[in-house]
Amino acid sequence: MQEAVQADLRSFAGQLKDDPQLYQIVEHHFGWAEAAAGGKGVRPLLCLLCCAAAGGHWEAALPAATSVELIHNFSLIHDDIQDRSEFRRHRQTVWKVWGEALAINAGDALFSLARLSTQRLELEPSRLLALHRILDEACLELTKGQQRDLGFSRNGEGTLAKYVRMIEAKTASLLAASAAAGALVAGASPPRQQAFQAFGRQLGLAFQILDDVLGVWGAPGQTGKSVGQDLLERKPSYPALYALEHNSAFPALWDDPTSDLPSLLEAVEAVGSREAASQAAGEYTTQCLSSLAAAKPLEPAAGALQGLANGLLTRRS
Repeated sequence: MQEAVQADLRSFAGQLKDDPQLYQIVEHHFGWAEAAAGGKGVRPLLCLLCCAAAGGHWEAALPAATSVELIHNFSLIHDDIQDRSEFRRHRQTVWKVWGEALAINAGDALFSLARLSTQRLELEPSRLLALHRILDEACLELTKGQQRDLGFSRNGEGTLAKYVRMIEAKTASLLAASAAAGALVAGASPPRQQAFQAFGRQLGLAFQILDDVLGVWGAPGQTGKSVGQDLLERKPSYPALYALEHNSAFPALWDDPTSDLPSLLEAVEAVGSREAASQAAGEYTTQCLSSLAAAKPLEPAAGALQGLANGLLTRRS
């Protein structure tokens, strides 16, 4: 499935080749130029697996899987500009190489391709319209989540409850849409679509919280980040916000730009932030598996979806 998505993604993006520089930018972002590793591909894989689990032929959902991957990557290019991130997937970010204007334009191109990709689906108009609504609502949620994230970034304040609402919009919404889109292409009933969508949303919450753990304690060779980099950058994350709520000494360290990494790590670890984040991710994983069961998924895709969810708790990058 992942090979099929990558082949379809590259083929569909090939229509940008009539503008060599635009295609070069997209090629760099995805790592195609140097045959480098791309992203995890969780969203398109989720779309295809949910299509199969709902009783459809996963190949029929390829245009939708390509669409959600294009949406994800357009948002990454724009987020990197807003967050001033200089590296992604061990490569310089698009804005860092070509500047903000061309990066914004490349992100817009990927968003446009995402919309066009769905036109290849062999669906009657009413179902295609329903699929567009799922994806458009997810895009709106993405922007709301990014807005909240930028607010956290400016002042380093916030509560865990606000943070969970933010990552539900910024991360979980597109995973939810990916799952629902796959089920819709398969012809699943609205209640089953909703169950698959809930599965994707809860999976997304677990996914992001584990990402937060890796952003603080992950091995640099596997995450592409230095240990504790997210703390040094004052990036809002589950471990940091948990420490802000549970360690009275941590807010002063967090607000002090001269605080060193050992002090920040010690304060975060002293209140069990890592364990709390891992527990929260585990709870969301349990919830997502319950939602998956409610969707009555068919094998062998059902087993693959369960493995995908459980694998999040043991991943290292």
